[in-house]
Amino acid sequence: MDSKKKISISFRPEDGSKNEVVRTQKEQAAAVDQDKEKEKRTTPVYPLPVKKKWRLPGSYRPVLATAVIALLLSLGLGFVLLRMFVSLTDVTTAGTEVLPAAEAPAGQVQEAGEASENQLPDSAAASLDTYIVQAGAFSTEGKAGEWQSRLNAQSISSVVWKRDGQYFLFVGSASSKQEAAYIAEEMKSKSIETYVKPWVVTIEKELPPLLQEGMKNHTLGSLTESERKEIAKASGEDSSLGQALVNWESQDENNLNWLKVAKSLE
Repeated sequence: MDSKKKISISFRPEDGSKNEVVRTQKEQAAAVDQDKEKEKRTTPVYPLPVKKKWRLPGSYRPVLATAVIALLLSLGLGFVLLRMFVSLTDVTTAGTEVLPAAEAPAGQVQEAGEASENQLPDSAAASLDTYIVQAGAFSTEGKAGEWQSRLNAQSISSVVWKRDGQYFLFVGSASSKQEAAYIAEEMKSKSIETYVKPWVVTIEKELPPLLQEGMKNHTLGSLTESERKEIAKASGEDSSLGQALVNWESQDENNLNWLKVAKSLE
């Protein structure tokens, strides 16, 4: 080996290169952060619109609450009243005309000397007309009897009359519509809803003059007790007419005795 050639060896610390790499990475990260910051500054951000909820002003809330409560109470009361009076709905159609009672031909009237006043001779059919105060119409006799019992509990007399498959509940009768309307007003004051309408009764027998006059003029109250007993005896006390005359109501402001007698003659 040549002794004149020299070999030089240098030692460089490794930490310097590592520090250079770390510094470069930090500079790059800082540059990226600066770019993102610029993008944030340049990109406008608009907030989304928020829909505001409508609220009722506080002063109107008590009024609205009171109105809702009143509506609920009225609906509940209406439902109860409907259930109470649904069975009292009149089944007759509005506008139905009822022909006035026809008078018997002159030849059909019993002559005064031919028979006693209290006899019931057979004759052609005749009719009696009146205005009735109706408190209900029912499809069954049991339902009609139930409502009649309710009226009796209020000390209100009534008559159940079956006709055309229906059971009518009557609380009065009168010779004119005005008198019947007065009875209806009396019932209304007792919270009983009624309906006034004409009513025609067809009879198959000619009545004794006393009874006939009382039926046509609605003056049965003028008959004495002895006269009623004589008519009942002539017709048969066990007959429907006899029972109507025997079971006489002494206090009859609503003319129910007329209805009982008329019902027995139909």
